[in-house]
Amino acid sequence: MRINNVVKITGLAAAGLLALTACGATTASSTTGGSASPSSSTSTASASPSASPASSDAAGASSGSYKAAAWALAITDKGDKLGTIKGDSFSVDIYQVATDVASKDSMFVDKETKENLLKKGAPVVYVNYVVTNTSSAEIPLSHSLITPNAKYTDWKYLGGMPSDSSSDGYKKHGLSSSGTKLKEDAPFVLAPGESFNIAENFAYTAGKEAEVKATLTPQNAAGSLDHDKREEAETTVTLK
Repeated sequence: MRINNVVKITGLAAAGLLALTACGATTASSTTGGSASPSSSTSTASASPSASPASSDAAGASSGSYKAAAWALAITDKGDKLGTIKGDSFSVDIYQVATDVASKDSMFVDKETKENLLKKGAPVVYVNYVVTNTSSAEIPLSHSLITPNAKYTDWKYLGGMPSDSSSDGYKKHGLSSSGTKLKEDAPFVLAPGESFNIAENFAYTAGKEAEVKATLTPQNAAGSLDHDKREEAETTVTLK
């Protein structure tokens, strides 16, 4: 979860979060300077949704030259390609697909300012990640798959950024936050040259720089994560 100096609005997990929010630690890719409210990062963005086709169906035919794995949802390459992450055995193409607005307040607020980190109506951007097996061997994946996530380079909180949790936005823009077809089960074997895609959304500011990280931890024959074969890769992109 995405927490640091952040308080969960709902009371269910408040006790568990207090220990995490008490300190001001940051990750290596975060900055600690300044006391500006995190909501200021979205102040220059337009709140108007971009004109993205609402008729795209994530379960339909794939677009582009990608070959979808049998268990994967259809792949889309629409949007602006921002860059590519290159790991030892996988790659991730990063597409900025659409902008929209948050359908509700996020679950997290700044501990000091009490400002919500993603308010209802705030601009959000939808980013789609197309993951491809670039090795010569099959990669058995757990339900964790290979899940890239973005974080602004000046994000001062530990963990990732809050998002609009509603599934409606993903459906509207022909995307998926799961990546797999219904009723499919692990291991999700990604053969050489095969791909899958998975999307996320977060607060949007045009021209802002974000670090995107991806972690691959394959599943072993016993059904457990094989941490000895764990791979991490990252890149930095600039939003359009």
